[in-house]
Formats: sequence, structure tokens, C-alpha cells
Amino acid sequence: MAQSINMINDFTPINEIWKIKVRIILFWEVPNYNNPNVVDSIELVLVDEKGSRIQASIRKIIMQRFSNMVKEGWCHIIANFGLISNNGKYRATNHSYKLNFFFKAVVRECEDVQLPLHGLNFTSFAQILKNEIDESVLV
Repeated sequence: MAQSINMINDFTPINEIWKIKVRIILFWEVPNYNNPNVVDSIELVLVDEKGSRIQASIRKIIMQRFSNMVKEGWCHIIANFGLISNNGKYRATNHSYKLNFFFKAVVRECEDVQLPLHGLNFTSFAQILKNEIDESVLV
């Protein structure tokens, strides 16, 4: 029986088997602190059809396996990944979890015009000036 597609906002630490359909709306490489010419990880922001966003990480040890599969703007079905707490000092999304690619992750390109093209949530300049934002989440 085929596994159904989950929504990003349904993630909980109890379930360990997830399958999502998402668009990559942001993609960046994180350089090594001591050698900026070496990439330590690939970071992504993913959005599902409901507009929910989550940050994802592909660590250096498995980057070669996935680097040609993940491009900004592409849509994918992703399964067999892990979730870790999203409690860093600076976070790309306000989601409680961060998606962590494992070697066994399955990434399959798909076509889906239903997925948002950008998934941006704008913050007004007035909110920034009034300090009405969570400073740990990038705006």
C-alpha cells in the first residue's frame, strides 16, 4: 500500500515515517568556518501545498548523493528523512522541527502546479521597528 502524503504542519516527534510533496523555495550552501572554500552543508527551505514551510539540511557526508537532485524552484516527493528540533540561534523558518536528510532518504522529482512558487511571509517595516518579531527567525 502506498504511503500517503503528509503536510509539514502535521510533523510530530512520535511518528518516524514521513512522506512530503514540496517545492524548494530557498537553497544555500553553508561554508566551513575555517575554510570558506569547503561546503559543510546544503540548507533548503521547503513549502507544501498549504504554504507551510520547513528548513532542511543535507550534511557534508551525504551531499554528493543529493546535490544534483535538489535545486531551487524544483518540486519533489521526499521520504525516509529525520526530524530534529529547530532551536538554533538563527532559524530560516518558525517550524518547531528541521528536516534532516539521511543517506536512505528518497528524493523524487515531481510536477505540481499546486505548490506555491515562493512561500514567503512578509513582515512589515512597522513590525520590525516596534520589535514585534521573533528575532531568532529570519525575516
